[in-house]
Amino acid sequence: MSCDNRRLRILELIKKYNIGRQEQLVELLNAEGYNVTQATVSRDINELRLKKVKENGAFRYVQSSRELTSGDERISTIFRQTVHSIVASGNLIVIKTLAGSANAVCAIIDGFEIEGVLGSIAGDDCIFVAADVDVAEKVAARFRAYLTTNK
Repeated sequence: MSCDNRRLRILELIKKYNIGRQEQLVELLNAEGYNVTQATVSRDINELRLKKVKENGAFRYVQSSRELTSGDERISTIFRQTVHSIVASGNLIVIKTLAGSANAVCAIIDGFEIEGVLGSIAGDDCIFVAADVDVAEKVAARFRAYLTTNK
């Protein structure tokens, strides 16, 4: 399984579970057939720019909020490999992905602080992003840029 698939799965896992230790990620990933070591997971955590936060007295990994930039090669690669289409209609942006990829792509989108984006929800192969009407097409265009970036 590819490095990108593994990292997408890590984003899904930290969103779904309260994971505070690298060893927990190693166990979950190995149970799913990824065959990883703690060192691999540590590199993935650094590459994904995950951070630990304390919630309800316990630490857990979360995706760091950061600005969406068109030069982010990792995001371009993930979008090119998993996203089929991006369409804005009114205040909604509809993103269609490969089956099983929507949650991972949505986790990436949620990690960004995009002005005017109100929220997002993912199914198996489709994401709905709610945005202010006046910025929806602009945000969709920013997402579409990742489909054509060839880094």
